[in-house]
Amino acid sequence: MIPAAGAQSFSPEARRQQIAALLQHTYGWTRAASVVAPPVAEQVAPALTTAAHLYAARQYGAAQRQLSGVASMLHLARRAYPALPEL
Repeated sequence: MIPAAGAQSFSPEARRQQIAALLQHTYGWTRAASVVAPPVAEQVAPALTTAAHLYAARQYGAAQRQLSGVASMLHLARRAYPALPEL
């Protein structure tokens, strides 16, 4: 996880790599979850796509914040659909 403001900071490259890994993990999880609960993927896809676009535009802070929102949505989805895999 990327540290909050005021915490030990990572180099820009390390931060980029962490966000890329988080995007890949979240995308893979969403694909797997769509088999169990298609509405979850439909709900999360727009926000995840926005995160990917922000990452591609090198707006890493904004991408990280967007992914944080996606993670919150996924945690809520796991409550509604207990059969979903762990994040």
